[in-house]
Amino acid sequence: MKKSTRFIVGAVVLILAFSVIAFNFQNHSLPLNAATLYEKLVQTTNDFKILSVINHLLLILIILGGFFLKKARNILYVLFATYLCICAAICALRHGIYINCLYFPLIAGLIVSAARTGKIRFDFSRLPLQDKIIGGTALLGSFWYLALVESPVGVNALIYSPLGVVNCPTTLALCGFLILNSEHGYRSRTLELFVIFGALFFGGLGLLTMNVYYDSILISAALYMTGRLWKESYVIKERPSPLEAAL
Repeated sequence: MKKSTRFIVGAVVLILAFSVIAFNFQNHSLPLNAATLYEKLVQTTNDFKILSVINHLLLILIILGGFFLKKARNILYVLFATYLCICAAICALRHGIYINCLYFPLIAGLIVSAARTGKIRFDFSRLPLQDKIIGGTALLGSFWYLALVESPVGVNALIYSPLGVVNCPTTLALCGFLILNSEHGYRSRTLELFVIFGALFFGGLGLLTMNVYYDSILISAALYMTGRLWKESYVIKERPSPLEAAL
């Protein structure tokens, strides 16, 4: 097995396993455990309902704008993904969710760096159908995130589910945008891996320690991105160099 492939597989397994056990072995008297973290996420969601509504409207406008303004699509999607990261980091400060304060600014920097070096491009004509379907599903799941909101959940999630406010729906949106990245084999592996690891960690915590079953979509998106990176590592390995092709 190729060294990079072993790294990807091993890291994914490690992160997912850690997310499963991270809070299960904590005493509830500790400052942070699954119950208190879930309460902080709910509180953050409730405190930033207006921002969530704005982000919902912006997502619709940005996606539609990208469809009709093809020349502006790259900058629109990159700026919005960066904006979501900054929003999530700022919102996390309110209730001391410090992992978000560290993680999302890092992702924002990696997105900007990848965009500047031409490693993010949204050319839908070059995108496989399965990427369109899975990327679109991830974006829809981030828009209609069926957790952390008050009852009736289905209706309220359409209005103010915490996109750009808390980690899981925000990371799911990032997965959606990156799956729609058409730069096959030339995408930023660092950005992809950090988003994958974050998605597995946050999704694993939500699904397996807080019973947020909706986070299975987040984990599925991360695993799909992992499989795609794995596949591309073999494609790149088998592709001849320019010198070999000339000979």
